[in-house]
Amino acid sequence: MFKKISLVLLFSVFLAPTVFTQVPLSSLPSWHSSELGLYSTGMIWRDANNDGYIDVFFSNGNDMNLARNTVYLSHYGYLPASASWLSANYEYSGHCAVGDIDDDGFADFIVANYLGSGRFTTANYANLYFNNNGLLSNYPDWYNADSIYSFSCALGDADGDGDLDIAFATGEGYNNIYEKDLIYYNEGGVFNSSPGWRSVLATAAMDVAWGDVNNDGWLDLAFCFDGQPATIYLNHKGVIDTLPSWQANYNDPSNTLMFGDINADGWLDLVIADNNQLGGSGRFRVYFNDGNGHLNPAYGWQSATGGYGSALALYDFNHDGYDDLATGRWFDYVKIYLNYNGTLDTYPTWQTGLDMVAEELAWIDVDGDGVESRADTVIALAGRKLFYVRHHPLQSIDSVLSDNVILNNNEYCYDLFSGWVSLADAPGENIIIYYKYSFKCDLTVANWDTCNFVFTNTSRPPVDMYAEPSFGWAPLDVQFSDSSQGASNWLWRFSETDSASTQNPSFSYESAGVYDVSLENDQPDGRHNRLYKNMVIVLADTLIAGDTSGLMDSTVTVNINMTNTIPLHAIYIPMEYSGPLNLKFMGYSRTGCRTEAFQHASYLNYNGTTKCFYLSLEAGSAAEMLTGSGTIIKFLFKIQAGPVGSINPLVMDGYDTYEPLNVGYLASYAPALEDGSITYATCCIGYTGNVDCSENEEPDISDITRLIDYLYLSHAPLCCPEEADSDVSGGEPDIADITRLIDFLYLSHLPMAACP
Repeated sequence: MFKKISLVLLFSVFLAPTVFTQVPLSSLPSWHSSELGLYSTGMIWRDANNDGYIDVFFSNGNDMNLARNTVYLSHYGYLPASASWLSANYEYSGHCAVGDIDDDGFADFIVANYLGSGRFTTANYANLYFNNNGLLSNYPDWYNADSIYSFSCALGDADGDGDLDIAFATGEGYNNIYEKDLIYYNEGGVFNSSPGWRSVLATAAMDVAWGDVNNDGWLDLAFCFDGQPATIYLNHKGVIDTLPSWQANYNDPSNTLMFGDINADGWLDLVIADNNQLGGSGRFRVYFNDGNGHLNPAYGWQSATGGYGSALALYDFNHDGYDDLATGRWFDYVKIYLNYNGTLDTYPTWQTGLDMVAEELAWIDVDGDGVESRADTVIALAGRKLFYVRHHPLQSIDSVLSDNVILNNNEYCYDLFSGWVSLADAPGENIIIYYKYSFKCDLTVANWDTCNFVFTNTSRPPVDMYAEPSFGWAPLDVQFSDSSQGASNWLWRFSETDSASTQNPSFSYESAGVYDVSLENDQPDGRHNRLYKNMVIVLADTLIAGDTSGLMDSTVTVNINMTNTIPLHAIYIPMEYSGPLNLKFMGYSRTGCRTEAFQHASYLNYNGTTKCFYLSLEAGSAAEMLTGSGTIIKFLFKIQAGPVGSINPLVMDGYDTYEPLNVGYLASYAPALEDGSITYATCCIGYTGNVDCSENEEPDISDITRLIDYLYLSHAPLCCPEEADSDVSGGEPDIADITRLIDFLYLSHLPMAACP
């Protein structure tokens, strides 16, 4: 959010003025979004379509512009520059939240709308976009009943029933509009339209966060404000105080807050980003937990410098057991404060190589190369339903077992950033939480002034594995190697049934397919694992042109079939069709074909003189063509002239600079080819002479009559000119053919000639 200062900044690079302690992050972004003018504010990373790759949700607009919200869907670990989904509605949106509201297993998208269409003169309604099997609704499926000014929202299980409720920070500080903060409860997979909880105090709240500050197994609620002290409302077994249970000593304007265990003592502390636009020092501060569930109202740490503080993110990037703090401000560098044994540096350890207006930060492994599968077992405590895993932030929570029974989606909910899981029913003995966590997270930024960024973690993944070759034709012999630091006791899995226990094994893939490979090993800090998705691609892909035949002046269809091992989003087909037949290319059809949903089909080169063309099939924003076999397109040709029985080959091996090519996000390659043909077929069956094409194949007087009619009377076209060529001269029917029929019927009775 930024109103008082109005600047238009072009995307430019500023070198950091100081050399900082080595941090394994690129100083310049490795990815940025392509859309400009969105004023991105909220950012949540979550697998939107359940394909195993992390995606990113952005809420946009802030107080600057009516904008659409966006989602970028990862393509096998590679993030596109352009949004994969855009909302149909345009709003002044603040921050957002993502979680499975309706318990269908897909993450839904909730957006806090800061302002209405009249900007600062009107309030707005919050939005919920349901996720329908991986596709978000274009328009919101839920609105709250009463319009509010809300810059932020957060999901939490307020009443301990195992589903996600939503809290909103409300009010608008620039114009002294004060509102009560709200919780909307989840009933049957959708939020109630009216709030189930309201704070007594009316405030101008900027941010809201959930966390179990007193370790009683219930999520408490924290807010920070413009011009009021940050507060916490305690949760008493599902009943949340409506007056603050804790309040900071300082009322500096604050923009962002989050819970985190800074000193790793097992108790949540509170981290706040103050913002000095409306007063105060604008420092980053930590309020420590005393170890008994009470926060000290005086901060225990603050940054050495101040400014427009706006973003926070915690992650133990150096794996020493203590969370390090990433921070962002408006028109400043994103910075990291290193945590030494529970004490944060007051000056940053690292900063980006360009400045920006950071609205939200998140640590996440964008390409997944450091992700590991973990399982935490927690012994049940009487009645407790809320549990934190050992690591955070998480890539995913895969499943939850309560007393060795796998829970359904409607029996628990969770938060990936904080790493908590909340159950509908307390376990009797234990709970096991299976999740994925990365030891190699990248730092990502929702940037208000230009575009959004990813700063790549440049360290090696803990499990460093390679395959050579990793791509080729079946059968494929692959040499694997593990170069993890200090590793021993290896367990490789090449497929569901094949494994090895040496450091550098080899394996032969006999069948085509895309293979995930996993490796477990022991390292100095314990057992590590990695699943390398799509590590080995074994091809047996073929592009096949069918064979067909037709009569003179007929239009024939040639089916182009493909067997593909990987999903494809573009296919390029060269075709040469010259030969003894005079063929005319009549176009193509994709009706009923595997590429029917592709958005683009066009000729990159067409030459009717040399009888060739190059056809491009591209998915655009449509889904890829999945692996499989079948017709991908149908080519249409008209036979205009040529000798009966002649064949034109259909050749796809390329000409000039045009080559066959399959393009997928996993690989691009030329498929194996099987060329086809078009034959000028004869309608003659057996022997010549059946001029009238009667069921009686033997020539008779009616055939002589029909030939005389064609030559001298009506000149009506013959049903089969080849049948009328009784003397097999190869030319047009004439008097000689009549003579041959008379000879057969009344004179020599010599057998008719076989069809040409």
